Amino acid sequence: MKYLKRLAVTVLCLCIFGVLFSVTAFAERQVIVWDGKSEIEAGNTYVVTDTVKLKKSVEIPEGTKLSVKDGGMLKVYSKGEIIVRGELAIAQGGTIFNSGTINIKKDAEYNIYGLFQSSVSGTLKVSGDMTVYRQGKAEISSTVKLYSDSYIYNKGETYFYKSSDTTLSSLIKGEKGSQLHLQGIFNITVSGKIDMSGHLTVGSRSKVRCSGTIILDEKSSYTRFKVITVTRNGKFLDHRPEDEYEDMTVNILVDEPKVKRKGIDVSYAQGDIDWKKVADSGVEFAIIRAGRGRAGSSNTMKEDDYFRQNIKGAQKYGIDVGVYFYSYATSVSEAKEEARFLLDIIDGYKIQYPVILDMEEEFQAGLSTKKLTNMIEAFFEVLMEAKYFPMFYSYKSWLEENLDMTILDKYAIWLAQVGDEVTYEGGYYIWQYSFKGKVNGIEGDVDLDYSYRDFAAILEKYGLNNL
Repeated sequence: MKYLKRLAVTVLCLCIFGVLFSVTAFAERQVIVWDGKSEIEAGNTYVVTDTVKLKKSVEIPEGTKLSVKDGGMLKVYSKGEIIVRGELAIAQGGTIFNSGTINIKKDAEYNIYGLFQSSVSGTLKVSGDMTVYRQGKAEISSTVKLYSDSYIYNKGETYFYKSSDTTLSSLIKGEKGSQLHLQGIFNITVSGKIDMSGHLTVGSRSKVRCSGTIILDEKSSYTRFKVITVTRNGKFLDHRPEDEYEDMTVNILVDEPKVKRKGIDVSYAQGDIDWKKVADSGVEFAIIRAGRGRAGSSNTMKEDDYFRQNIKGAQKYGIDVGVYFYSYATSVSEAKEEARFLLDIIDGYKIQYPVILDMEEEFQAGLSTKKLTNMIEAFFEVLMEAKYFPMFYSYKSWLEENLDMTILDKYAIWLAQVGDEVTYEGGYYIWQYSFKGKVNGIEGDVDLDYSYRDFAAILEKYGLNNL
């Protein structure tokens, strides 16, 4: 009996000890709402649920996680620093804004499901693993050091903006469906590599130098607005299938000399134009409205009343011309129908500038991004089959908010943004900068434009637009 009593007491003690151990272990690994002031202790999970401002240096130890939750924001000020030896995470709906330093140490993790923004004054150092997930977005304007021990896995959207200065000595792996946009200084060292199955854009304001390797696999897509400098040690391996219409995309414009030519765009709204006076005023090109789609309750597409008068007058006095069509389409089939109607209008004319789709109606903006993008591609395919060089016109907000530019930025863009400078981060080759210009030979206001390529020479070289 004494033996059984001692056994029962021992079992009871062990049970009590197990409960106490479990409670202690639970207490050690509890979830703590972090205020940005208290120290981060090893073994816990810390969460940011509101706006937290960090103005000092903190360390996330091994086995410890700091997560910015949905609705939470962590602002790292210029004197602030996060040293990560465990895990730093941004949940979907959460934001980290960095003006200080974020340092991801070897074997540490930085997982981005939400939004990461790093300002001009910020620094990002990665020796561990950094993953931008499918819902995640990284917008970087800062200094970035991606060391040889690191691994960058991009499943979502990663932007290196024009003020960014990045050194890549590791691997960036871009998954199918991902986006990687390079706009600033981007130096790929001998040990650095970009391996893309998604979309890579080399922006118009970028300076990319490759002494390592860039690989585009057969599933990837690629748009460049600047030349990548590939050194003697560097490699650029493009495994994509050949594009049937590559000579009607920005690929033929990138390596051509940059110019700045003065132009206008006109329609029936300008009435009768004295094209000799326009030419004498220094206008070098004109984009002329050819027609429009079915407007409102109208069931017919219409040629612009002044199209033929304008194109003949402009070309008579040595002004290069392009044409545009104002779209009212709401489906792929309607977009193709508009394109075919446009081809009938311009048949037989030599056109020195692109053939342009103008899409900007509010009801069209209500369509899905995928549908709008498919409509524009369908319109362009009709033009390209007929050997016309296509271009898309719209406003900065339209391009940024309504379209999938990872698909459409391979086409030349005519950007409408009134003002003294362009803030659009994408590529463009014509800029409409004023709606209220004054030009001798035209009564009233007229739109003013700059062109940044000699389209007449380029399109003639490739045998496009009947040239």
